Amino acid sequence: MTIKCTCCKKDIVRWKYEIDKIKDINAYCCKQCKSEQSKEVRVCPVCNESFSVYKKEKKITCSYSCANKHFRMGENHGNWKQDAYRSTCFLYHKKQCIICNESNIVEVHHYNENHDDNSPENLVPLCPTHHTYMHSRFKTTISSIVDEYVNNFNRI
Repeated sequence: MTIKCTCCKKDIVRWKYEIDKIKDINAYCCKQCKSEQSKEVRVCPVCNESFSVYKKEKKITCSYSCANKHFRMGENHGNWKQDAYRSTCFLYHKKQCIICNESNIVEVHHYNENHDDNSPENLVPLCPTHHTYMHSRFKTTISSIVDEYVNNFNRI
């Protein structure tokens, strides 16, 4: 029997029992055609370059360099905890107090004071001093700045 190679469309002569028994192997005229058909083009999420891989491979990035960048930051990092409010806060907000721009030691304030609500709109980065202000009688001295920050964040 004569069939066509699925890759190069060349005529291939095969016995009928070969075609009935092993369909995948008989669809190609040679190993090169078979390997070409089992490849696919993917786009690297880090550098946006396209690269070719076998369909069965689990490869996500184009190189070791891109893999190091992709798997060592954000949600792809092994120690990433989505439910950890600090991780969520600093993913969406700059790691800096919104009042005094302190960036060495930054805490996270829950705006609506509900510690179960870890949405980015509810998390406000504050230095330890201003975070203490928010939970004391001196709250009024900085509350307007915090309110304005949250309102501006919600508009974006």
